[in-house]
Amino acid sequence: MNSKETAETPEFDATTAQSVYRICNHYRKDDQPRGYLHTLEISDERSDQILARCDVTGRPAQSSLTITDAENRAWAMRPNRKIMPSRWIITDPEEAVAMQLDQKTLKKLANPLYQTALSLLDGAGEELYRLVDARTSIPDRIMAPGLGDWVILQGDRPVATLVGLPPRERPSPGLLGKLRSWLSTADPGIASIGPEHVFPAPVALGVHMIFKELTDTSGAAA
Repeated sequence: MNSKETAETPEFDATTAQSVYRICNHYRKDDQPRGYLHTLEISDERSDQILARCDVTGRPAQSSLTITDAENRAWAMRPNRKIMPSRWIITDPEEAVAMQLDQKTLKKLANPLYQTALSLLDGAGEELYRLVDARTSIPDRIMAPGLGDWVILQGDRPVATLVGLPPRERPSPGLLGKLRSWLSTADPGIASIGPEHVFPAPVALGVHMIFKELTDTSGAAA
């Protein structure tokens, strides 16, 4: 699909059998690594099991980070260079390349409305998936996209979409807890189109971190 082609945004329905990852951000007070900012966790929405976590110790686009899976094995994500990186390599516990996340920098500079945010490549650099803004209207695309506007394609076939999930109900004791509940926003998620997750949880968490930082305009990407 080129920049003139379009992708239809799949409908997301939380009541279906879709496999959904939920990403939550929290701050832990104990055993913080040097430079600790916060912790991201990704869980399976159906089982509520945490499948991977990452202690964020710097801006994900510019830092080498460790992602720990449910078996407490270490995956890694690192940029291809420290200054103006354009690709991020995710490796599994055996240090094999699980996914490469490639930002289409030159095409973005030539056309700010270029649809592809990231190409997801295998270890040899062949494209497996791409993350695209599926909106077809140019006036709509001038506005900042929401999570539901982003679709992951395999070829021309949608296989997943980014979604916003209602916050889970959590005990909120005291006035501060109630205030946090009132101010809570949707949790980001990745909904696969089918009964199985498209990506392993550590890869999905890496995709979220890089996508979030590349598209964040507040200067406070999670």
